[in-house]
Amino acid sequence: MPRRFIRHPASIPIQICSHAASHRYHAQSVTTHDVSAGGLSCESDQLMTVGEAVEVEISLEYPPFKTIGHVVWCKGQGDGYIVGIGFADLATAYAVRMVEQICYIEEYRQKILKEEGRELTSEEAALEWISKHAADFPQNLH
Repeated sequence: MPRRFIRHPASIPIQICSHAASHRYHAQSVTTHDVSAGGLSCESDQLMTVGEAVEVEISLEYPPFKTIGHVVWCKGQGDGYIVGIGFADLATAYAVRMVEQICYIEEYRQKILKEEGRELTSEEAALEWISKHAADFPQNLH
């Protein structure tokens, strides 16, 4: 069966907090593996149950972006797990994609500083990143 949403590799630091009764409010700082319009996948140090509600927090800016998602799959990998978290509505999926773009822009800002020694403000980095990469960032949310 073809994939419904295109995945975009992304290493975004996030925090997930399980709301399952078996491990209530266990917060984990993790890194995403990829982000799509329907959700994201990330590492976890514990097995999570399909359907379980999780709070996702992305703390790039203040206040942090927070939303609730649901575990859609969980697979063992090494000593931990890779978890797929889905979002129920397009507004949430759109917000996650905007946060994803902010992550790419911040990554770009750090890369320019390291490689070229240029210090860019977030706004300057955004303008450069958009002019160079926005056309490559898929626009389709469904």
